[in-house]
Amino acid sequence: MSATITRTRHTIHTTDARALTAYSHASASAPAAHLVIAPGMAVGQHFYRDFADYLAGLGYQVWTYDYRGMNESAVGPMRECTADLSDWCQRDTDAMVRHAHQAGDGVPVFLIGHSFGGQTAPLLPSAGLLSGLVNIAVGSGAAHHNQPATRRKAPLLWYVLVPLLSPLFGYFPGRRIGVIGDVPRRAMAQWRRWCLDPSYLLDAEAGARDAYARARYPVLALTFGDDELLLEAGSRMMHGAYTGTKVDYHELSPAQFGVPRIGHFGFFRRSHGAAVWPMVSEWLGKRVGPQTTAA
Repeated sequence: MSATITRTRHTIHTTDARALTAYSHASASAPAAHLVIAPGMAVGQHFYRDFADYLAGLGYQVWTYDYRGMNESAVGPMRECTADLSDWCQRDTDAMVRHAHQAGDGVPVFLIGHSFGGQTAPLLPSAGLLSGLVNIAVGSGAAHHNQPATRRKAPLLWYVLVPLLSPLFGYFPGRRIGVIGDVPRRAMAQWRRWCLDPSYLLDAEAGARDAYARARYPVLALTFGDDELLLEAGSRMMHGAYTGTKVDYHELSPAQFGVPRIGHFGFFRRSHGAAVWPMVSEWLGKRVGPQTTAA
């Protein structure tokens, strides 16, 4: 990447007046599109920095952020955070998409969702502003869509650890026990409800299936055969709910790219960038125009 990338810290306010910490990644050229990277569950925005810089070097302005109560957007101890998953999606991601749309001065806005960040994209009040969605390792968290090792642990998590530890600590202390990461209490309770439903959020969250069916933006979906958490069948189910738009769906293996492992998180690692990131940049370039294709 030869372009000089500037990272700028921003404070973005949501409709309920919460302040989120975000960063824009941009080169000196006028952006061909604005890209918002929606994080996975308990994943900090810093994890996506290298991928954001790569896309910025191709002529995009890229936005990363942390959900309320998480990482740089946290205010006070997590036990005081009342956020749930609907807040993260319908207020936080929504605020980022609206900000990118306003800052873009008419250029397209795309959402890049990792896991949870992509699962909830159709629920955005601002979904109509999107020119496209890129889903990375997006599938169903329902127990029967978990990989066998994860499925065996699911009853312990959902019926013992979450009900016991969340009230005790005031949040789910996943970092202490090496499970997921620290998550606000209400967010974890809502996620538990989704994961205990065979259709995950499609039926566990009111209106979700209809929201998927209403989506009209194109979708690129990249799933990985060595995902250590989610079965490919769950990803097929989730993307099959997009009945009103085209989904460019790919089930991929590390061997296709000459790397030993990709899994649920490896796509965003800089060591894999040269192999896997062009799948996203080429798809975006076809939908934005010659500026990024040439870059």
